[in-house]
Amino acid sequence: MRYIGYLILFIGLTLVATPVFAQDTRYRVELLVLTHLDYDQEPREMKRLEDYSPATDFLTPPEEVDEEGETALEETEHAAQVEPGQEEPAVVDETVVFPEPEEPDPNAVVHVEEMSDVMQEAWRRLRLSAPFRPEQYLSWEQGSEEPFPALRVHDLEVVMVDDPYAELRLELLEQALEDADNEEQAIVFADAAGLETSGETGDEEPGLPDPTMYYRLDGAVTLKRTRFLHLDLDLQLREAIWDEDQPVVPAGESPEFEQPLPSAFMVHELQQSRQVKTGRMEYFDGPVLGVLAFITTIEIEEKEMP
Repeated sequence: MRYIGYLILFIGLTLVATPVFAQDTRYRVELLVLTHLDYDQEPREMKRLEDYSPATDFLTPPEEVDEEGETALEETEHAAQVEPGQEEPAVVDETVVFPEPEEPDPNAVVHVEEMSDVMQEAWRRLRLSAPFRPEQYLSWEQGSEEPFPALRVHDLEVVMVDDPYAELRLELLEQALEDADNEEQAIVFADAAGLETSGETGDEEPGLPDPTMYYRLDGAVTLKRTRFLHLDLDLQLREAIWDEDQPVVPAGESPEFEQPLPSAFMVHELQQSRQVKTGRMEYFDGPVLGVLAFITTIEIEEKEMP
């Protein structure tokens, strides 16, 4: 009996001395949206479209950066290192203290641009097939804990632009062009008179909210983990309908100007939610829209828990 007590005590001390490790799980999600070319389902007419702009959008092209702006930023950073009246940078202490790197967020959402070999083969086969057409690809990494992100899936063909500030945006644009002409004339006059002009301006006023863009192929997808993995899909394929006396305007070309809105939309939908497994191709089928999903598990390095 005494030996049993010693054994229990030894096991308890071993468990206390052994560090406890926790392992976080991340997932890489790849989606390939496709359309069936031969279908007989009639679209549903809708007066209003679902707005998917609250979902995280990795597919919208980033705004172009002005090269002159980059040059000015570099000059500003260089000037900040040079003291007034000094031509060369000031001598600084050779001892450089680097901030400690922050621990990465295990639940962060990261866009992945490269397509895996599995999806490359699926895309190639769909392009060569007669009844299917690949439409859009999206891949990202996410964590396994709440909140689970909603990702926006869309193409770049805009069917409608909703801009409540179109008139005000146009007024501001005209005022900005007028101010630019006046400023240019003032600079020319100052140069002719031998005067100095200051290019400093006050803080820029906050801009107007961006217009809401509605795409031909649009939707949102969410990967959730409870006891099992579930993938929620909500996709729409849209076509704008115009009245006979209403001109067809290519949407998205000039969102800062007010544009007439379509009278209705013909929509095909794919709304499904089901359990999925990692390491295998999942297929969500619909009469017109379909989705291939390939989910892999990414194990994060173990870290010691206090």
